[in-house]
Amino acid sequence: MIIYFKKKRLNSRLFNGIASIIMGLLSILSDFQFFFVYAWLILGILQIGTWYYQNKFQYLQIENNVLTKNSLFPKSIELSKITALRKYRNSFRIESKKQNIKIYKDVISTDSLYQLTDLLNEIQVNNSEASS
Repeated sequence: MIIYFKKKRLNSRLFNGIASIIMGLLSILSDFQFFFVYAWLILGILQIGTWYYQNKFQYLQIENNVLTKNSLFPKSIELSKITALRKYRNSFRIESKKQNIKIYKDVISTDSLYQLTDLLNEIQVNNSEASS
């Protein structure tokens, strides 16, 4: 199961990246030689790179009973090893003996949020591992 980012979030990241690169290129073409010219280009490339990564891997993946939050340094947690599941207004916090993952609801598409909520409601929290 894949939990998707909101399309609006991905599209705005792509638009910001393209706009930053255009600003940098226009500054170079108009002979505006400041340090900020290169900063615009680098920022644009980083934004487009982030968009590409997030578009390809999305926010969460749940495969083989393992939940993985995709980021620069991905975090994974086995669903059977969850010791605490805290539900807040804008986020979920999933805890195990070795790992904690915070999932923000604001960045998840509506359909994926329903799927994730249903999945988290079905999970049996394993309190015996928390005390040992």
